Amino acid sequence: MTRCGSNDVGTLSPDDAFAVLANETRFEIVRTLWELYEPNDPANVIKFSDLYDGDTAVSFSDLYNEVGYSDTGNFNYHLEQLTDHFVRRTDDGYELTQAGFEIAQAVVAGTVRERPRIDATEIDAGCPLCDSPVVVDYDNHHLVASCSRCPGLWQNADGDDGVLFTLPLPPAGLSERTVEQTLHATLAFNLTRIRSFIGGVCPDCSSAVEQSLDICEAHAPGNRGGCPQCHRRHQIEVAEVCHLCKSVARGPITIAILAHPSVTAFYYDRGIEHRFATWETFRRAQTVEEEILETDPLSIRITVPCKGDRLRLTLDETLDVVDIVRETPGAVS
Repeated sequence: MTRCGSNDVGTLSPDDAFAVLANETRFEIVRTLWELYEPNDPANVIKFSDLYDGDTAVSFSDLYNEVGYSDTGNFNYHLEQLTDHFVRRTDDGYELTQAGFEIAQAVVAGTVRERPRIDATEIDAGCPLCDSPVVVDYDNHHLVASCSRCPGLWQNADGDDGVLFTLPLPPAGLSERTVEQTLHATLAFNLTRIRSFIGGVCPDCSSAVEQSLDICEAHAPGNRGGCPQCHRRHQIEVAEVCHLCKSVARGPITIAILAHPSVTAFYYDRGIEHRFATWETFRRAQTVEEEILETDPLSIRITVPCKGDRLRLTLDETLDVVDIVRETPGAVS
């Protein structure tokens, strides 16, 4: 199956794409080609010297038999409706295009077919603010982590206290994982996506993304888990938006800055192996300080503490790091 350098031709409008896939037989063809694809087969591994995988096609007769359709002529009609957009015809048969592959992935991941739940469950993880046990629940493809005792970091739309984060996770993320493991998987999944957004590449469609800042001017989080104005503890939030596929990532600048290489080096020099897409990143972000130095042009200072030392990063309006200062209190200059 070709995963890079696709030869897809033409463009389907969203309405036409949905119409093509709405037919049960056509969708069964996509699902069957997905099931017959074996990623562990050496023939299917993409090599840098060859962007095309090799022979992964399924013959018409094999595909027809696997789908179990009763009318050869009608089956061929449905297959032709998929061809060039979701299915590719080769000399050896048929295989999924990248678009068809991603449609099958969405279904297999459970995003469009399952609605599992996790009822509120206390796990062996400490709140980054007060170290009390964290409570996890999952519904509507989102995992919510809350503190069992303190007001947390957010005040949600229902006015609930204690919320630490609410993040999306496809239902497949729950498979064969404990509740605690699901918490870690949720952060790994989302922080990996955020790293891609920070790099300017949409993790879903690879388009360029647009970055913006949301700064709460009258920020006063107090002691109830969030500011009455913006409902969050952090003042500066970064938003990354892909206007092509409409994927969005939003989060505190105090988390985003922890992906910067100078932060990784700062922690490493102090004996800490900092891996961005982890629960520890979320915990460390709660100790990071944010400060607006100037508003026109915008200048932001982020301070990262570690073992008594401080890393001060100055960011401009585009969030580029323009100055780095390492402070070691008591050091002899």
